[in-house]
Amino acid sequence: MYMNRTKKNPYTKQMVFDALSIVFGLAVIGVGIFTFLNPEEYTYLFPVIFLFAAIFQCTLAVPRLSGNYGKRNGRRKAAGIGLCVAAGVLIMLGVVSAICLWR
Repeated sequence: MYMNRTKKNPYTKQMVFDALSIVFGLAVIGVGIFTFLNPEEYTYLFPVIFLFAAIFQCTLAVPRLSGNYGKRNGRRKAAGIGLCVAAGVLIMLGVVSAICLWR
């Protein structure tokens, strides 16, 4: 059976992660702007900002950790691990801020 190998699949994993990172990046920006317009009234949204930012970092880290990139594989994996550490810090900040605000 003949297969046309010149056309690329438009729905690759990288495209899905790019779309997710755009969505969560815009969510972080939108909720952040909304919260900082009136911080006294919307203080309960600060943990949401941290958790959206952690999800954003994870969507950036997954392609770097799962892909084979040849010679630069170690650098990409190190960048992915760094993004996972940043996501862990953001999750901890989100949990601490939720505990401080909601108790």
